[in-house]
Amino acid sequence: MPSKPAQRTAQRAAEQPAEPVLRILPLGSGLVLIGLGLGLAFIGLRMRRA
Repeated sequence: MPSKPAQRTAQRAAEQPAEPVLRILPLGSGLVLIGLGLGLAFIGLRMRRA
């Protein structure tokens, strides 16, 4: 049976969320929003010209 400190560190590791996913998610969603904004801007310009 593992010792008490080993059990505590295992519990802490299980409780903590995966940090790299949380750090990358805002960056990815920001890039998606920028892409959608640029796409809508170009569509608006093409409709305005026609």
